[in-house]
Amino acid sequence: MDKALRWLSSLRYEKLPEKEKDDREASGASSSKYVPMATLGPDEKARWPVALLSVKGMTCAACSKAVEGALSSVAGVKRVSVALLQESAEVHYDEAAVGPEALVGAVEDAGFEGGLISVRQPKPAALEALRMRVSGMVCAACSTAVENALLSCSGVSRAAVALASGEVEVTFDSAVVAAEALVEAVEDAGFEATLLSQGGLESLTLAVSGMSVSGDATAVEVALRRVPGVAKAAVSLLTGHAEVWYDPNTAGPRDMIGAIERCDGGAGGAEGLTATLQRSELAAAGGAQAAAARELRYWWGLFSSSLFFTVPVFVVAMVLPMIPGSAAITSMPIFGFPCNQLVKWVLATPVQFVVGWRFHRGAFKALRRGTANMDVLVSLGTNASYIYSVISIMFHHMNRHKLSSEYVPTDFFETSAMLITFILLGKYLEAAAKGRTSAALAALAALAPDSATLVTLDPETGGVVDSCEVASALIHRGDVLRVLPGAKVPTDGVIVDGQSYVNEAMVTGESVPKWKRPGDVVIGGTINTSNPLLVRATRVGSETVLSQIVRLVEHAQMSKAPVQAFADRVASIFVPVVIVISLLTLLCWFIAGNANAFPADWLPEGHSPFLFALLFAIAVLVIACPCALGLATPTAVMVGTGVAAQMGILIKGADALEAASKVDVVVFDKTGTLTRGRPTVTDWRLMDPLPLSSSAGGGAPATAPAALSASAGGGAGAGVDLATLCRCVGAAESSSEHPLARAILDFCTLQLVMLQHGATTADTAAASQQQRRSSLGTGGKDPKEGSRGGAAYLTNGNGANGLNGNGSNGSNHAELEALLPKASDVVMAPGVGITCTVRGDQLASLAAAAAAAAASATSSSGGAGARSPRASAAAAASAGGAGAKSGGGGAGQGPVRVAVGNRLLMQQEGVAVPEEAEAYVAPMESSGHTCVHVALNGRLVGILAVADPLKPEAPGVVAALRSRKVEVVMLTGDNWRTARALAAQLGIETVFAETLPKTKAQKVRELQGAGKTVAMVGDGVNDSPALAAADVGVAIGSGTDIAIEAADYVLMRDDLEDVLVAIDVSQRTFNRIRLNYLWAMGYNTLMIPVAAGVFYPAVHMQLPPWLAGLCMAFSSVSVVASSLLLRRYRRPPRVMRRVVTRGAEGGEGGEQEEEDSGHGYGHDAGQRSTLLPKAGGSGGGGLLRSA
Repeated sequence: MDKALRWLSSLRYEKLPEKEKDDREASGASSSKYVPMATLGPDEKARWPVALLSVKGMTCAACSKAVEGALSSVAGVKRVSVALLQESAEVHYDEAAVGPEALVGAVEDAGFEGGLISVRQPKPAALEALRMRVSGMVCAACSTAVENALLSCSGVSRAAVALASGEVEVTFDSAVVAAEALVEAVEDAGFEATLLSQGGLESLTLAVSGMSVSGDATAVEVALRRVPGVAKAAVSLLTGHAEVWYDPNTAGPRDMIGAIERCDGGAGGAEGLTATLQRSELAAAGGAQAAAARELRYWWGLFSSSLFFTVPVFVVAMVLPMIPGSAAITSMPIFGFPCNQLVKWVLATPVQFVVGWRFHRGAFKALRRGTANMDVLVSLGTNASYIYSVISIMFHHMNRHKLSSEYVPTDFFETSAMLITFILLGKYLEAAAKGRTSAALAALAALAPDSATLVTLDPETGGVVDSCEVASALIHRGDVLRVLPGAKVPTDGVIVDGQSYVNEAMVTGESVPKWKRPGDVVIGGTINTSNPLLVRATRVGSETVLSQIVRLVEHAQMSKAPVQAFADRVASIFVPVVIVISLLTLLCWFIAGNANAFPADWLPEGHSPFLFALLFAIAVLVIACPCALGLATPTAVMVGTGVAAQMGILIKGADALEAASKVDVVVFDKTGTLTRGRPTVTDWRLMDPLPLSSSAGGGAPATAPAALSASAGGGAGAGVDLATLCRCVGAAESSSEHPLARAILDFCTLQLVMLQHGATTADTAAASQQQRRSSLGTGGKDPKEGSRGGAAYLTNGNGANGLNGNGSNGSNHAELEALLPKASDVVMAPGVGITCTVRGDQLASLAAAAAAAAASATSSSGGAGARSPRASAAAAASAGGAGAKSGGGGAGQGPVRVAVGNRLLMQQEGVAVPEEAEAYVAPMESSGHTCVHVALNGRLVGILAVADPLKPEAPGVVAALRSRKVEVVMLTGDNWRTARALAAQLGIETVFAETLPKTKAQKVRELQGAGKTVAMVGDGVNDSPALAAADVGVAIGSGTDIAIEAADYVLMRDDLEDVLVAIDVSQRTFNRIRLNYLWAMGYNTLMIPVAAGVFYPAVHMQLPPWLAGLCMAFSSVSVVASSLLLRRYRRPPRVMRRVVTRGAEGGEGGEQEEEDSGHGYGHDAGQRSTLLPKAGGSGGGGLLRSA
């Protein structure tokens, strides 16, 4: 009974307002007055706010019916549902027409007690992105027309048009407008559009052979739609092609091909259907290249056809009259017309109305939508010349002037034909040049190989049981691929077997191959140089790094630089202004001729004042070139971003490109940007140490044999040994991702592993561990492992600690986690430090385990390397003592509060910092170290000194920026002493230290408030607010995803020199844009007066219309060719990097070792370069300091 009541109470019925009810009935839907809520479309539910009303006094169905009727009669109500037993009503309404108070009033007016319980606002619409290719755009006016047509559609929030590449990107609400409607809107504007991608779906085209009747096509279409993940499929029997849209997370190309080949052919009964992949959206740049090739063939076809008819016209009009005796042939009457006139008329007609039809059609569509473009000018000019010629010869023919000896023909059919031919020639050359602007993207897309070796693994043994060759486009996620030495990696993936060097220079620009092992990520298109690899595909299609790079650059090419707004404004009025100038030219010369304002000998023989004026007017129409203005910015942006991408610099937008060209302040984050981002603990000090450990603290190196204390904590006031400190600090830092946390965790785990294996140095620890792994049968050793010493097995190849989940060996994870206690109540304070709580009993048990391991290692005689008796005794005593003690100092049975951070954290925790600690910290921070304070249970027990070495190129980059008159600022959350020490080494004068993430953004805004254009360079999560606030955000490619997302520029390599290259290529590109505008504006400013005859009184030369058309065609070609010169860009001279000397005192005669040197920066009059002393030696001087 209870279940039945609950079921009844859950029933909701709704009543449609009368208008919608009538629409439902008229459309053939059910005439039922009440519709279950379950039948409502999800888009309709999510579109309107929902008011939940309480309705008291309902006793029966008639009451609920009355409430529904009262609410449905309110204007703006979309849906009504009433729950009788719950005494509530749910109303979907338009808040622009009615409010919740009016709904409550309607309930009360119906005789019930109403009240508002809640209002649920609709969720923001999930916007989708759509890409389409649009053909027919010739100038900025065309791209503006496409953009306006899309923005006029409801639900479209953004439309970006790339004139140079012919692609459009639209952001829209799919619940309001469909993708097909957007394509139709573009076509209604007079252009041809093809959908490329939509939302998260990808498309592919399959060539299906074996279909003979329509039933086969229907069966194939049904089979494709049944494949999970396929959104839509369309099959054409005529072309034999199937177009499929699918979700790449669910399906892949091989699924579609398999579905077709398993199809029985439907009603046709055909068998043996086969399918091959024709086109996939996996290579966007390849599609752009194919589109450019098709456009080139299109213009060549029109030009060659026009040339076929125009050459005879040119010969008859220009060549034959110069040949003696040809007059008898050219004047021969045919149907009452002179032979030459009739031949020109016949040959010019197909050029004017067949070949040139695309100009007339484009002009008609442009005028229909209320705009004017280049097609309007060409159509007006050619039609004027053609129609005048026809009227002229017909007039003379009807007035029988044709046989007069004084008759001079006044037609110029050759002008019409030659105009169209030369304009088509210009369009062909322009298309060829534009095709080369995307060559950089095509080269990136071509890095991926065409085929791959797909292998099948034995699920039990993991061995390869089968292999086959497949097209790269047919790779699915999870496929295991074999990559042989010298072969390219087919797609992004993870190595499952094998170790090898991989050359990633073609993607990241990094020239040194990287050593890869199982668990490491490889990028599609990179080259395996050494050994065979088995790679499991993790990203395919548009998700690969190469595809994302191509898509990012394409997105940048679609965006508009602010300077483009100037061209758009000019383009919107350019054609109307030119038409007005042409009409004024016609009127002025015509009136002057009839008024005898110029000598009669100015008129060519046989020309009337009207014809004389008309030729000037036509020349003005066809010499004006709006295309050059429209192409000035997008072509330069396309080439510039492509060149930058080839150098490993990704530019996200043209607006960022323009801003970067004006940068006068560059703000650098310190950690991971100016420094290597791989800090290490180089020194440490125990506060109030135990007697037996007093000789070990004192700033000794962390790897010294005496670093291990003799015993653990003692009584209430006793100190803490290094092992206990490492366990507590390691537990806290294992929860952090900060670079300093990883360095401290490396130090702690190294010390604890040395203790566990009875080792006293990092190298003997590594030897002991290597022997143990060998005895367990763990094979394979990195050829670089020997150079990494004892920390080699603690970290992966990138220096990330195994406890952070980045290690490649699972056994290391378990072993290292067993070294540390579990941390609870972890609180991370960005820019301050971290606090947590650990259990004292866990510390005691870990110390006991370490004591047992140390005793076992000490009694063992093999493998660990020779150790002195004193060192072995110290290690065993430290481990044993740790297990024996249980009181004070953090090693007791109770909870221990751990605080690890800077002075500010110590203040917040109420921890007193003694003078002894300050005396230790001051010189360390002055030398560039970061000091981390460690407190246990409110008492300072130790300090760790962390150093992060500068990148070798950092001083040279700072010097190079200063030589360009760019101010350099360092922004860091580190302390002032360390910040000033590093700034002094780099020659940076402006420093902001001890800044929190939000403070960094404030400092950037302060610089902007001073009228500066600021570029921020960073790599971490804490840099993302400043990256977003800066005029130009530059993210180091090795940084976090959040930083990369917030930045405008992404440097694929972890090299600061790319900051110089990014600024330089931006300045070169923007300078090229300025030059293009100067040429385009200068051309039109000079040539329009020439065509209008302003200089005719001085030179007595009239510019023929066909020559004016040739000038117009080559003006746009010249702009594209100017942009193409950016392909010859060469990066600035490389900066001087860190140079290490073995001085004369060492007996080497001053011989120098150069890590990587170059020329150019840091050696001008304003700067000097000094050589660094040997590590640990004395000597002054920093690198490239300001003089």
